[in-house]
Amino acid sequence: MELHVSNPYYFSVILVLIGLFLGLIIGGWFSSKLTDVGPKIKKESKESTAFLMGINYLLSNDHDHAIEEFTKAVQINSNTVETYIALGNLFRSKGEVGRAIRIHKSIILRPTIDKETKIQALYNLGLDFKKAGFIKMAISSFEEVIDNDSFRLDAYIQLEELYEEINEWEKAYTIQQRVSALRKTNDNNVLAHIQTELGKSYFADNDIKSAKETFKKAISLDPNCIDALIHLGDICLSQKDYTGAISTWKRVTKISPPLTHLVYGRLEKAYSVKDKSNDFEEFLKKSSKEDKNNSHIHFALAEYLYKRGDIKEAMEEFRSVIRINPASIDARKELGRILIASGKRDELISEYQDLLNILDMPEKRFRCQRCGFELENIEWKCPQCLKWDTIIPKELEDR
Repeated sequence: MELHVSNPYYFSVILVLIGLFLGLIIGGWFSSKLTDVGPKIKKESKESTAFLMGINYLLSNDHDHAIEEFTKAVQINSNTVETYIALGNLFRSKGEVGRAIRIHKSIILRPTIDKETKIQALYNLGLDFKKAGFIKMAISSFEEVIDNDSFRLDAYIQLEELYEEINEWEKAYTIQQRVSALRKTNDNNVLAHIQTELGKSYFADNDIKSAKETFKKAISLDPNCIDALIHLGDICLSQKDYTGAISTWKRVTKISPPLTHLVYGRLEKAYSVKDKSNDFEEFLKKSSKEDKNNSHIHFALAEYLYKRGDIKEAMEEFRSVIRINPASIDARKELGRILIASGKRDELISEYQDLLNILDMPEKRFRCQRCGFELENIEWKCPQCLKWDTIIPKELEDR
């Protein structure tokens, strides 16, 4: 029989249940050798049969019948706590969270339950609450797990995700530090993002001093944290520290050229306030030469040239964008507007025909390197797999 289990969780459930099944068989064999316990063996045989049927159904992805057989098994022997835990988890995986919660709660309340089993039941109860959307109760369950076992990594991971979900960034930071310590990994990029989110919350509360300090702390943890650099530059600009803002945003252009479009508007504003627009133009032209295949740089330069009235050069830069990224609707749209305004009918028709040829090209510009989720705009944390720093411009995948 081939094993087809797409969900890693179901695979772990199967392993546990197979272990329990073997334990029943071995236990029954030894019992038969030691004493005359015919009725007991008969009962264990029924339980073993239910177990085996449940495992077969689970292997066949027939979860309804699997639950039915496991339920029979626990009705025959209500002392098989591990079976109850697995059954509760199976209910949760099917969306029957209420039943899962009742099962895991009943296990925790058993007076004779051992500590390790109780901790596992508490952890599973936390997962039940999390799936049901009862965030505070989920947090309480995972905290109780950690109170009983301070090395329980999976509980810390769940807690950190929940604190992020409810924007409790200081607690998320503390828990992430513990996760990194237990894993023995350097997760400074994640810690930097958490600090950046904390800084944003300070900024939203108009606590500019704390926000600035927090963004600086994020950058000290990870000098390449673009989100922190952008927001630190924003604070510098609001405090009229134009030189500081420009130097901070320029760091973004060095760290990740494909993401420098995030700071071009900001840089233009800072240079304009300093009455140094020519310096901004020089910066854009230099950047476009240093990174000739960066469509974002050429687009920013094209927009600047167009606003300045240099139509011919602007058209050339928009065409450079299209050459690098034929799917750039924005560049084609701006070029079309220029051609309409200039009355260049033949060129406009040609561009329109090219546009029709690329309409089937993908519109999403960014992709998560971990789960493949695609987005139109950059996100520092993937909305699907919830991992930090996994999303990059799709154009980089071909380089």
